[in-house]
Amino acid sequence: MRVLVTSKKDIASLTIKSVLENEYGFSPNGETFENNPILSSNESTLLITTNRDMIFCDHLEEHFTAEAFIFCSRHRAESAKPALLVHSTGNLGPEALFGGNPYEVSISAPALVAAALRRLSIEQVERNLVDFDVSLEVTHHGPTSMNTPQVFVELGSTEEYWSHLEGARAVAAAIIDCSNEPFLKESVIGFGGTHYASKFNKLVLEKGYKIGHIAPKYSINTLTLDIVRQMVTRTTGKVKKAIIDWKGMNAENKEHVFPLLEELGLELVRDKDA
Repeated sequence: MRVLVTSKKDIASLTIKSVLENEYGFSPNGETFENNPILSSNESTLLITTNRDMIFCDHLEEHFTAEAFIFCSRHRAESAKPALLVHSTGNLGPEALFGGNPYEVSISAPALVAAALRRLSIEQVERNLVDFDVSLEVTHHGPTSMNTPQVFVELGSTEEYWSHLEGARAVAAAIIDCSNEPFLKESVIGFGGTHYASKFNKLVLEKGYKIGHIAPKYSINTLTLDIVRQMVTRTTGKVKKAIIDWKGMNAENKEHVFPLLEELGLELVRDKDA
């Protein structure tokens, strides 16, 4: 069973929920979660609403046995640029300012991330969302401690766009694709570049890679062997390769992280050679 997660504290989430109800046949199944009706469209997909901010939803496994949690979320950015985004969650360093625990990552679902990114890219064109960026984001924020795979699919980046109907329809379509996408046997992880992982976007969309956790340049020098090991082990699909955004790292970054990757037996692949 896949569980789609919305929040009463999230305007974008509620806009996406409305689309799922009105256009994808989700309706109350008679059960509740946190006094909110649970919706379903079939026996294998639930739509729930929490009273918490979604980044603090490490408690969901106490209530649901799921194959994956798919979060329908807002994205906030100072740039105010409208955006359609997808990413895995986790805190790669010593801070946990936005949910989860320090030095802990969730179980990523690279096949679901890739499915969402592909659909967001298609929807951007078909819905003429020319002002919207479509992108992967690197691993960040909570929840981190659950042992169920999870993915965030997001509508951003200001309140104006959190209630943007066509943007919400694009995210809803991506979420439905996530809810139907099977897990795969092999995945990769990524290192380097900026928060919006443009090099990795191309590898997913043009070459079919399934990329789970991504550590950007700004986090690399604080990575420990344990957190890199988590990036490998807390990913669905066996991870044998680390894709390196070669120009998105400096010499100090490479000197720090390459020995960690080699100690874990990962093959290092430059983005241009992938």
